Amino acid sequence: MYLNKSFKSKQLRVTISHPCARSTAKPVLKTENKLWLQLMGAPEENSESLHQSSINTAIFALTTMSSLSGNSVVCFAFYRNRRLRTITNFYILSLALADVMVAVFVFPFGTIAYGLGTWPFSHNYCQFTGFLSLFWAVVSLCIMALTSINRYLCVVKPRMYRVLFTKRKTISSILWFWICSFIMSLVYNVAASVTYRWQPYGLYCRPKILDERFERILNIMFAGLTLLSMLLVIFGYSRVYSVVRKHNNAIFPSPGFPNSHRTISAQEIKTSRVLFAAVFAFFICWTPFIVVSILEFGFLVKIPSSIEFIHLLFSTFSACINPVIYGVMNRAMRKEFRSILLCRKG
Repeated sequence: MYLNKSFKSKQLRVTISHPCARSTAKPVLKTENKLWLQLMGAPEENSESLHQSSINTAIFALTTMSSLSGNSVVCFAFYRNRRLRTITNFYILSLALADVMVAVFVFPFGTIAYGLGTWPFSHNYCQFTGFLSLFWAVVSLCIMALTSINRYLCVVKPRMYRVLFTKRKTISSILWFWICSFIMSLVYNVAASVTYRWQPYGLYCRPKILDERFERILNIMFAGLTLLSMLLVIFGYSRVYSVVRKHNNAIFPSPGFPNSHRTISAQEIKTSRVLFAAVFAFFICWTPFIVVSILEFGFLVKIPSSIEFIHLLFSTFSACINPVIYGVMNRAMRKEFRSILLCRKG
């Protein structure tokens, strides 16, 4: 009798510890652990090969060095040459300072983390770089929109331009936009309880909100504001293009265009072309980010790591392409760049 009970109890224990019982409990445990890791901000696994990751890291390193060196030369050129300190060039200086900021505090650390496949720095610095990336995007977007307004009023409404865009008012408006962009980024982080976490295929710490629905709404709103700014810029420069075209027809009249339009200085036309090229390149670089944000958060599309790399690469290009545009299209800037690189006195 005792042996039978012992055998039944052993049989019961064997039945309880049967592999089928473990297999039914294991997925639940994995799911709970995965959810807990996501809430704590643990990175997801990187699906890239070592070879591809090395190539991407090298590309990020090159763009980081190009952004830091190119924009530093722009800032030094403004410091050396007082003749470059025109009203419109202050927008160029503002964008260069914003790009130097991320080239120093964000891109190098993101590149190192990308190469290592993990975030080796502190949690607080991840929060700092994430906030700085958001602030950089907002302030760059605002300065680009302000630049288009400047060109629109200069070419289309010259009387209003002379009243609104003095050198002092221009500097004040740029500082005001920097402060407002900082406050907007700070309010976004505090109100939404944002926690930044690094992902293996990312270059910077991305914002993470526990409420996924609220997170999708905020990301779509940011993409929508970026798109709205692009439409504002397109409208402004389309009007500038229309006026410049009429100006050219007035200089070289044809039977369909009488010579009765207000003339525009050649310098203003050249300046508008340079700034339009900078603004156009900026929005080309940020278009992949807008598309990916709408697909990922609006339509819940899973974005492959290769596409994530492309849209991050384009966004870093926006920080290093402006010095190239200024050097190619602006003769005074190109001359100053050559003097700096050849160590000539100003």
